[in-house]
Amino acid sequence: MDIRNLEAFIVLAETLNYHKASERLYLSQPALTKKIHGLEDILGASLFTRGPNGTRLTDFGQKTLENARKFLTHYEQFKSQVHFDSKEDLVRHLYVGSCFPIHNYSQIEKQVAEKKGNVVLALVTGLSVEQQISLLNAGMLHVAVMPLASIAQLEPKRVFTERLVYIFKKRSNLISKFRTALSKFGNGIFTTNSSGKKEVIELTDCLNVFPIYTGDNMHLLLKTNDIMLIIEMITKNSAYTCVPKRIISSIPEYYMNFLEIVETDKKIDLGVVWAKSIDKHLIDDAENFSTLVANV
Repeated sequence: MDIRNLEAFIVLAETLNYHKASERLYLSQPALTKKIHGLEDILGASLFTRGPNGTRLTDFGQKTLENARKFLTHYEQFKSQVHFDSKEDLVRHLYVGSCFPIHNYSQIEKQVAEKKGNVVLALVTGLSVEQQISLLNAGMLHVAVMPLASIAQLEPKRVFTERLVYIFKKRSNLISKFRTALSKFGNGIFTTNSSGKKEVIELTDCLNVFPIYTGDNMHLLLKTNDIMLIIEMITKNSAYTCVPKRIISSIPEYYMNFLEIVETDKKIDLGVVWAKSIDKHLIDDAENFSTLVANV
């Protein structure tokens, strides 16, 4: 049985007009009549009657219409499943956002592919938390890694803790001041307010933009997540910044010769969040990525 004959039958049954049905099906009326007669020959009974009152369904035609609609519904589901199954052999792209470079990204991508092949992780870095949330809501990102404090309105799939370090220009006069402040104030950074009193400043809430600071007072010089721009600002302005430790592995060796890393006990909680809706064939990939990045 030709599935197109069933489709023609349903259209004619809905219009009860050969001319209108022919137009909807982009067929000539003789071609439509041939399809209906061919279907009737297979079924062994008449589907329509034609007379002065126009085209009418027979009782058998009415029952057949109900079954034909059910059959086509199952057929469409079958086609969709076949299409989905065929996509399993195609390359899948999982779009991943992060507030900082992931130094072992290629390792994570390899492990995700080993679990379920034909997947490419399309990593997007250098975005603020606000930008990533907008892209997640728009479905342009599937997964994102962000500071937990900045995503209170979202429910993270995974949570993990990252140690923070400070990056200075090598031999900067700020380093000794920083170490002195560290011994006095713990892991906070000190600045001087208008009354001349020293205060501790927490930087972890600013990590989605990695601000650059200089001198005893805090000055926002650059609002970006681009690690190369951050390093350029540090080396050219004798400034410093606070970043997750894993970023260090993303800095080219050439720049490391101009930098000094100061470790502290300061930490930050990070969350892996998903888009509101992820295609079924990407869920396993998103789950694998979330687990791997959180367990590094």
